Amino acid sequence: MQVCKLAALDMDHRQHLEKLAVSIAHEIRNPLTTIKGFIQLLKPDLKEIGKEYYADVMIEELDRVNQIINEFLNAGKPQHPLAQKTSLNKLIKDMAVLYEGEAILRDIRLSTSTAGDDVVLNIPTNQLKQVIMNLMKNAMEAIDDQHEREIYLSASVQNEFATIVIKDNGCGMSEEAMALLYIPFFSTKEKGTGLGLSVCKEIIDRLGGSIHVDSSQGKGTIFTISFPPTLIVNKL
Repeated sequence: MQVCKLAALDMDHRQHLEKLAVSIAHEIRNPLTTIKGFIQLLKPDLKEIGKEYYADVMIEELDRVNQIINEFLNAGKPQHPLAQKTSLNKLIKDMAVLYEGEAILRDIRLSTSTAGDDVVLNIPTNQLKQVIMNLMKNAMEAIDDQHEREIYLSASVQNEFATIVIKDNGCGMSEEAMALLYIPFFSTKEKGTGLGLSVCKEIIDRLGGSIHVDSSQGKGTIFTISFPPTLIVNKL
């Protein structure tokens, strides 16, 4: 009898949390819709000064937030993100726009390089974007104490593999730290959770790619993400 009561209470609690999650998601979506609407209204003005692409990136990011909300609400259901044609050149360009403001505020020289012929992958765009944004965040934190701060982001094809490189001239890591890098809850940061890079590796593995790190203390870090030719498609 007691077990039945506990089970009923647990069910009530779960239902309450589900309703709360839906309510919070709804409250978040309302201002997002308003923001998106105003960005669309401002887009013609941005076009006049050659900054229309800023609006496009902001709208895409708002759509990505909405997708994250959907994934959160469906967290209990099996998730199978659909593969889509992902342009690496566009992704690099989007990242440059997203981090341009923060780079200026932090006095970081952010440089990018794209493939001569665009590289298009058949993978979920948002998942790859999540990984790159996490690595960019780490790079910015790693160079905080440097006199000259530099981050380099590129896309290319190397030995038939689609390759993304995130390079910084920050504090770097020891061999011991690199050996533990993808272990959950390991972090070289005082306030870090140690989940970011383990999640990055999990996502890249799931997408069929690989992630490699090359680093030395005081000399910076290079993260290289590679995808095999089987995931490369010719065009969008």
